Amino acid sequence: MTSLVTIGKVLKPRGTAGEVTVMPLTSSLERFSRVCRVYIELDAGRKELRVERSRPSGKAVIVKFHGIDSPEDAERLRGRELMIPEEESPPLPEGVYYHYQIIGARVYTEGGAFIGTVKEIIETGSNDVYVVVKEGKEHLIPAIRDVIKEIDTDRRRIVIHPMEGLL
Repeated sequence: MTSLVTIGKVLKPRGTAGEVTVMPLTSSLERFSRVCRVYIELDAGRKELRVERSRPSGKAVIVKFHGIDSPEDAERLRGRELMIPEEESPPLPEGVYYHYQIIGARVYTEGGAFIGTVKEIIETGSNDVYVVVKEGKEHLIPAIRDVIKEIDTDRRRIVIHPMEGLL
């Protein structure tokens, strides 16, 4: 199988029919309405789940999987990531990236100094903020044009212009 990318994380069971509440890790809640199957890592190994239906609920998505028909079945999915094959990810416009393309990238200054690795992305509404960690030290890097100078997804490398006081 090709590379899998995470599109969501199961937060908790919902209701009595086996539905789950999913935190999307993708740019669009509507994306879940087009997903027919996902993969999930369980204690017994990777399993394919077919999506019966999904609907947005605030910032989350409610998903019903085929064969998950009770709260007990749904509880076994709690905390698990939902993944799809990378080639099923729709293309994005130039300069827009999926979280999986950014998380894990190494961050350098324009002068070549290694700042750390992106561990998390915080969505603030106006712009994302990359949480960059090196040896326990954390930097919050705003994903704005004045700071982010280059993103090379193939090399998993980001070059920044550190504004005064940023580091």
